[in-house]
Amino acid sequence: MTVRIGTRASRLALWQTDFVIRLLTAADPETRCQTVPIQTHGDATDQPLTEIGGRGVFTERLEEHLRSRQIDIAVHSLKDMPVEEPAGLVVGAVVGREEIREALVSRGHVSLASLPMGAVVGSSSTRRQAQVLSRRPDLVIRPIRGNVETRIRKVREGQFDATVLAGIGILRLGLESEITEWLETADFLPSPGQGAIAVQCRTQDDVLLRLLDEIDQRDLRAAITAERAFLREMGGGCAAPVAALAQVEPSTRSIRMRGRVLSLDGSRTVDVEGDAEDPVELANQLAQTALRAGAAEILAETSGKPVSPAHASAQPLFGLRILITRPREQAEPLYARLRALGAEPVVLPLIRIRPASDSRKLDAAIRSLASFGWVVFTSANGARLFLERASELGIRVRGPRTAAVGPTTAEALSPLGVPVDFVPDLHTGAALADGLPDLREGTRVLVVRPLAGRDEASAALRGRGAEVEEIAVYQTELLRPTDGEIEAIGAPVDAILFASSSAVDAFCNRCEDSPMLASVRRNAVILCIGPSTRETAMARGLPVSLTAEEHSADGLLEALVRHFTRSSAPSGHRA
Repeated sequence: MTVRIGTRASRLALWQTDFVIRLLTAADPETRCQTVPIQTHGDATDQPLTEIGGRGVFTERLEEHLRSRQIDIAVHSLKDMPVEEPAGLVVGAVVGREEIREALVSRGHVSLASLPMGAVVGSSSTRRQAQVLSRRPDLVIRPIRGNVETRIRKVREGQFDATVLAGIGILRLGLESEITEWLETADFLPSPGQGAIAVQCRTQDDVLLRLLDEIDQRDLRAAITAERAFLREMGGGCAAPVAALAQVEPSTRSIRMRGRVLSLDGSRTVDVEGDAEDPVELANQLAQTALRAGAAEILAETSGKPVSPAHASAQPLFGLRILITRPREQAEPLYARLRALGAEPVVLPLIRIRPASDSRKLDAAIRSLASFGWVVFTSANGARLFLERASELGIRVRGPRTAAVGPTTAEALSPLGVPVDFVPDLHTGAALADGLPDLREGTRVLVVRPLAGRDEASAALRGRGAEVEEIAVYQTELLRPTDGEIEAIGAPVDAILFASSSAVDAFCNRCEDSPMLASVRRNAVILCIGPSTRETAMARGLPVSLTAEEHSADGLLEALVRHFTRSSAPSGHRA
């Protein structure tokens, strides 16, 4: 049997893939393995991961290749994987993790304690930043990207005085001489899953599942399950400084875990520790203890703009079950915010974003940006994919003025260094086009949009005399949740959040032949992100209760808080 193995192309990823190949061929000498290097979203940009999507940016494209059967298994660094397992795919084996400690690499091999005041430490991990600052608040933290060798080189060249890396990655590359100091776990807990290697395959590939079961390390899987369940309870994303380390006790077979949540500046730390036989039960117990001990307030502050100062520390959504219908990789920040507010979020992805298969027209537009007076972005996904492609081509988006349909789209542009010149008060394509300032007749306008969807912005711009060129950068694929995925939602659900018309359509389509999903919506508050989504929901027969005033994740949360704090008897099982 020949097994095609998808992997990132970095030297560390290829080492991990070779390690998996050795395990597979030892388990079945008849197995032949073919390595398929794949570039991921995270490899294509130098932006900090918290600004480009967090966990999932290194795994999404490998998973796409798995679903399309271009590869048979994918090898991931487990810490890069979102905590929610994607539909149709499963981690068949967890292996590795011979070392769990973090390592300091510094100029002149100076220890952390001996770094001079004001020394610059490179790290894009909020967890590492917070733990460094908890020990040395006088140090300066700056983002650093790149593979292990690149980060070490940046220190050696003097761009940074030091950096903190996973020790296991340095050892696997044979670079142990670069380590200045091992940072013990008492002060530096690792990221959940750090050091472990995940081997992912399709859920229906029984032959491969049996083979992967042969190499699966059961104790490591149990420990990782506990760590990732703790991370999931804390919100699931990489924006908050959350650490966890679990190990199976050889004598008792119980799992012992330490968890930690820190403020971004490292000044506040919540530590929890305990043991249990069931990893998920252990994680839930420690998470609840951490939240009660102050982690909820830390997470709410870390997530960005407070939802409501009057309720930020009181968990105004405590006990409510909220269904998120966004793509899994985009649901994590909202999941984290809801957890911090006391809610129990449930994710049911109803759409998938796929880049356009032919990028030639997009490439031509990017190369001729200087010829446009305005670039108009009608969605956050379009903005993200447009800028990713520009980065791949080595072109910085500069020159024309930029407009975004709403704050969520503007937020997708700003962290990537693109200034936003105009956002309409009413966040629709028509309002954007009608309000676009300084638009003279004949002005060339580039409209970045999905393959299918409303063309109201383009039509209105043409009505004002603009010369419009449209670029479709992605298509939205409606997903059909399985009965198992719907059953996993549980009941009751207090609110359902819709952030797009496509998600509404996918939901209603599935309700037509799923009594379980129809029952989920029956007593739930329906909340839409904006007027376009609301119109679609109402046309499909959904009783829309709320529409966010600000058409963004913040607006969704603010609407939820206002609704449930005003309601004296909310639906569902609120405590």
